[in-house]
Amino acid sequence: MLAVSAALRPKTLVAAALCGLTVVCGGMAAAQGPGGPGGGNPGGGNPGGELAGFGAGRPDRGGYEPRDAPVISAPSDPGRSAPSSAYAPTELGGLNSFAATDAPPQMESLGLAGAIPVVVELFTSQGCSSCPPADAMLATLSEEPGVLPLSFHVDYWDYLGWADSFARPEFTARQEGYARAAGEHAVYTPQVIVGGVDTAVALGPAQLMGLIDASRVAPALVSVQRDTTPQGQVIELMPLSDLDGGVEILLVRYAPERAVEMTAGENRGKVVTYTNVVLSLDRLAEWDGTAPLRMTVSPDGSASDSFPADTRHALLVQKELGGNGLPGPILAAIRLD
Repeated sequence: MLAVSAALRPKTLVAAALCGLTVVCGGMAAAQGPGGPGGGNPGGGNPGGELAGFGAGRPDRGGYEPRDAPVISAPSDPGRSAPSSAYAPTELGGLNSFAATDAPPQMESLGLAGAIPVVVELFTSQGCSSCPPADAMLATLSEEPGVLPLSFHVDYWDYLGWADSFARPEFTARQEGYARAAGEHAVYTPQVIVGGVDTAVALGPAQLMGLIDASRVAPALVSVQRDTTPQGQVIELMPLSDLDGGVEILLVRYAPERAVEMTAGENRGKVVTYTNVVLSLDRLAEWDGTAPLRMTVSPDGSASDSFPADTRHALLVQKELGGNGLPGPILAAIRLD
């Protein structure tokens, strides 16, 4: 596990301690336990991807349950209807595009030389028969310089007969937040989102690399500097322009690779290898983006059943959209190990 402490020039951070992490602001820290584990998530019968409605007011959705957002509730008799032509998903397809402290120490600046990776999120399910091609496509990105692929397993296909062992309700809530931010009323698997912003209908490898390349050359809104000290890694975020609202600092823990044999559900008899499987996503702090934010990150604790020895860690610096706390563009991603 990791310990994180944070400070900034004006006092603009809201912080909490989460599952082996300590975030400190102004000499104060607040303790909070992690959310409970999620359920499974089978689904995905036809080769065009699977679509599901979502409802509001579910307290198990963690910190990503948007407020006052209109939704379409799932039917009382669950069943998967074919996606409408408005969505037109294909083999890997999806919805429409989303579209003052002392002076800092000398630090290594993380620029465009692959140090600040483009985040590619795949929302997937072990029980979704449409998902293995997308899972395989994500695996190829693990070898791509300057890309951080993350596999988020959702739980809304659980009723189909196979409980996804990696699914958590807060991952489903994150996907729902992206859908609400785009004005959509349904979620589906598989879905790929690049940089917290971009997805596309009929997303294949060539189009995915096009979105990644576009994200690489987009103007940076935050600069990242880091230094290694005896106390740990010192990371400083500096706004390069008006960020126009709140920014979340998120800690993602992920397992580099896991192979799963499905013995029931739509992928029965298959063994699928998943890449960068997200184990948890914790909200460390809110930052208003008006002044530099400095964090110190250091190891804390040992491996556990929830976070085994090969667990990897990264920080996501992500915009919040509007007043509803919906996920927006990912301004920076920082690998911690």
